[in-house]
Amino acid sequence: MEFVDKAFARRLEATEEVPQVHHARLYQKLYPEVSAAAEEISGGHMVFAGVGSPIGRAVGLGLDGPVPLLISIVWSSSTAPVERLRRLMSVL
Repeated sequence: MEFVDKAFARRLEATEEVPQVHHARLYQKLYPEVSAAAEEISGGHMVFAGVGSPIGRAVGLGLDGPVPLLISIVWSSSTAPVERLRRLMSVL
């Protein structure tokens, strides 16, 4: 018997993912100049809520399938410009 299965992992990831997605979507409406975004990818979300915001990360990626290699490369680069990341998200 497995203690940690996919459903349990999904629930754990959702505790961080859901509030961040809601925060980014609220920022899209209230502060459009921030260019906030929340995109679903491979069972999780990539979230951006402004430069310097603590809301901005990849959460739950890979739970429903493989993560595209290009996303892995760009997201792991700490020097990736925000606009480049937004363009990548818009293609998917």
